[in-house]
Amino acid sequence: MKPLLVFITSLIILAALATALPNLLINPGKLTKGHKHLDTNCLACHTPFQSVSSVQCISCHKPNDIGVKTVAGVVLPKNSKKVPFHKGVATNSCIECHSDHKGRIPTKALKPFMHASLPQSIKNNCISCHTQQQPVDALHKKVSSNCAECHTTKQWKPATFDHKKITASVAKECISCHKSDLPNDKLHANVSSNCAECHRTTKWKPATFDHKNLAALGEKSCIACHKSDLPNDKLHANVSSNCAECHRTTKWKPATFDHKNLATLGGKSCIACHKSDLPNDKLHANVSSNCAECHRTTKWKPATFDHKNLATLGGKSCIACHKSDLPNDKLHANVSSNCAECHRTTKWKPATFDHNRYFRLDSDHRVSCATCHTEQNNYKRYTCYGCHEHSQARIAAEHIKEGIANYNNCMKCHRNGKAEEKGDDD
Repeated sequence: MKPLLVFITSLIILAALATALPNLLINPGKLTKGHKHLDTNCLACHTPFQSVSSVQCISCHKPNDIGVKTVAGVVLPKNSKKVPFHKGVATNSCIECHSDHKGRIPTKALKPFMHASLPQSIKNNCISCHTQQQPVDALHKKVSSNCAECHTTKQWKPATFDHKKITASVAKECISCHKSDLPNDKLHANVSSNCAECHRTTKWKPATFDHKNLAALGEKSCIACHKSDLPNDKLHANVSSNCAECHRTTKWKPATFDHKNLATLGGKSCIACHKSDLPNDKLHANVSSNCAECHRTTKWKPATFDHKNLATLGGKSCIACHKSDLPNDKLHANVSSNCAECHRTTKWKPATFDHNRYFRLDSDHRVSCATCHTEQNNYKRYTCYGCHEHSQARIAAEHIKEGIANYNNCMKCHRNGKAEEKGDDD
């Protein structure tokens, strides 16, 4: 009995509240301050059992007045910029962008304004809505009234301005639109006012500056305009102030530096200016400090190195300086370490290999290498048995009889391949 009594009591309380304050039971939140007077009048906007109809919105909010007379339900201040941004918007779509019951302060639209939803006639005529936003500067006075030629509704700035769309007469006078951009430095003070001589409208920088157009300069030097670019290193401290002696205005680097112009140097050596370039390898440690003995200022490399100037070397071999250049091929493994036997310091290649230093290749000995050097990978080993009419056993017996044990080293005694020759042991 008691639970039934509690249930009946609850129903009575709910019925009383519904009768006294029905909006508190179904209201999802406060209306904006513009709609505050409709807090208890739900039917002013809502149709029972249906969504909010744009017809009810338009009964109060005339589309052509929004942005011109009112914004967010309130009257526009007198000096406000007017934009009839609902002009052409479909009248049955208010709730697609707008909502309420989110507090007294109006909130932003549910989604950004989409120009794509406007009729084509309005999209092609920005000024029909944005009359007060129409620019009045010198630039826009000279261009088309079709904003879409430079701007897009998705991103108004930066604009893709095409100078080809303005008249030729205007295009020649950049200053007519860009007066505030006119440079006032020394460089531009001496050149033509025709920007197109150096710049392009498609890409302003870098400019193709032509010094031939500097008629106003007369005989002025480079420093007249480029004082801040004047180098202060040791090299330039000793040369003429006439930049044209080494540089060209068409291409500043590389410079065609002529050491003949160094009149102020007198007898100074290369190191006076090129100390940081001084090499510290083994080769240069043993030569004169006079660079001109090997190098030329007109072309530093290759150097005409003269080994006769190596007075400090004394009896040192080539390897003393050229150890890293020592060849490790098969040929050089079998010859003397004295490079001068085959090479010349005046011209290293081709080498003049002289076999006669080891064995004379005259008369019957003019044969192929393989005839004597039967071991392909060892030129120090040789044999005479392939040609001479004597066997190894016979030669061994005869030479041992004479007390010669090293009978395989024929060249030790027979330097010319003749039987009557005597060797070092005779």
